[in-house]
Amino acid sequence: MGTVLLWSLTFALALSAPDWMDCPSPCQCKWISGKKTAFCKKQGITAVPAFLDEGMQVLDLSENEIPGLPKAAFQTVGLINLQRIYLMNSGITEVHQDAFKDLIILVEVDLSNNAIAHLHPRTFFGNQRLRILYLNGNPLRKLSQAQFPHLPHLRNLQLERCQLRFIHREAFVNLPALETLNLEHNFLRNLSETALMSFGFLKTLLLEGNPWRCDCELRGFRDWYLASKLLSVSLQCYEPESLYGQRWEDVDSTEFACPPRVFAHPQQQVQAEAGGNVSFGCHVLGDPEPQVSWLFEGYPINHTWLVLEAEEGLLDKWANITVYNVSEADVGLYTCSARNILDVAEVNVTLVLPEVVTATTVSKSDSVAVWWGLVIISVVLGLSTVITVVAVCCARRRNNLRRGMQASVSFTDQEKKLLDGSIATTTDRGTGSAEAIGPEMDMMDPPVHITIEREPLPMVVFPPPPEFSTSTLPAGAYGNIFISVSVSRDPSADISRCPDLLDLPHRPKRVYHGMATLPRRPIPAPPKYDNMGPRVTAGGSSTLSLPDATASPAPQTELPPAKPPLCVPLAPEFVSL
Repeated sequence: MGTVLLWSLTFALALSAPDWMDCPSPCQCKWISGKKTAFCKKQGITAVPAFLDEGMQVLDLSENEIPGLPKAAFQTVGLINLQRIYLMNSGITEVHQDAFKDLIILVEVDLSNNAIAHLHPRTFFGNQRLRILYLNGNPLRKLSQAQFPHLPHLRNLQLERCQLRFIHREAFVNLPALETLNLEHNFLRNLSETALMSFGFLKTLLLEGNPWRCDCELRGFRDWYLASKLLSVSLQCYEPESLYGQRWEDVDSTEFACPPRVFAHPQQQVQAEAGGNVSFGCHVLGDPEPQVSWLFEGYPINHTWLVLEAEEGLLDKWANITVYNVSEADVGLYTCSARNILDVAEVNVTLVLPEVVTATTVSKSDSVAVWWGLVIISVVLGLSTVITVVAVCCARRRNNLRRGMQASVSFTDQEKKLLDGSIATTTDRGTGSAEAIGPEMDMMDPPVHITIEREPLPMVVFPPPPEFSTSTLPAGAYGNIFISVSVSRDPSADISRCPDLLDLPHRPKRVYHGMATLPRRPIPAPPKYDNMGPRVTAGGSSTLSLPDATASPAPQTELPPAKPPLCVPLAPEFVSL
């Protein structure tokens, strides 16, 4: 009876507990191969669902739209008992390094055909029981050193179609139990045998579909691969062109070679001092070891060697030569030539001496011409300087004379006689006498006009004295002098009260090159007419007759005493010669 009651209670509790198989939509939960499995495939899910039972062991989220897996993506929603996770074709671009944190019983992960371009080396850290990892179809491009954390139980690693171009020689160093490695249909041209030699359990290595370059860098891996028991499908050469399409086992190991490369050291043009020593050389790379020779202008010469072995079987060779007591005979083109079974490479080095600069000396005859040229240039420059100085001085003197001239005024009899002598002397044009006046008058320069002017207008002009009123000169010749006097006066003044002013028509002022300035003084009682000009004696000489005490005074006209003269005071004037 008690047993029946116990079974009834157990059954009632089972019926009252929620069933894990009652997965909310859109997922379906089933028993498959003894595992609790949740199928959420192709349901438009964008993140790891949080409504699943924590006892789920298998989760299939393939063909959904999940952009990335954040930190602790499964542990956060309570799915810590997962053993297998399938995320194929889910659009994943980023996987956090701790996305699979605390999944200690995880044994299989499939991330195939996503857009994962970078996988952090600590991804899957702590997933010690992981055995199978699928990364096919992700654009990883390269595998860095220690690309995976320590996974002691990982057996199968799939990296097909991952656009791999480079795999570090220590990329799989933390996968000691690896048995199957799939590297098919990538872009691998070479692979180091060191990357796989440490695997003691490797049974399957898939390398088909890569554009292998059969050169010296692939030779070591090729020899190891053919010697191992991993060869399942024959691999073919894509490069170089001479080996295209040939199987690895059909090509001799020595034909996996690298053509030589030559570099000039220190440079392609070397300068040396005449009589000194100089060393230069070339740096050669190639595998198999290239044969190097030096040529001078196309002919072989002796050389010395310095050979260093490089990594990956490449030989790093230096071929140096030294030239002692350099002369013109050693100057020229040196050629470093390297040859192996694939090709020949050359580099040129030019040895030069410093350029000698020559200067042409001046001969004795040339020096005379040079001195004459210098003398001529000096004379020309001196004359130019003198002419310039003289011209400047003359211009300054002329300006000073013009500024220093004073305006003229009415003259006394004695001053006018002195003026006669001065004018007579200057009209001789340098002869110093008045002998040229007379019959030869036509050949002389035009008569000099003396004009006494006063500004401003209006002007009152009086007729000339009798001795100048006709066109013929008086018997006693006074020289070729014509005097016209123009003074201004007040129009309202009475002309009869100013008999000393000549009533001559006003003429425009004429300018002559020669000028003389005399002071003008006021005359208390000027004569009505004033006879001016030089007195010429019978001998033809010119003398000055100054008025004395016995001479009869010139007739004058007295002004009425009752009224003072109404003449306008004269302003400073000038005499033009």
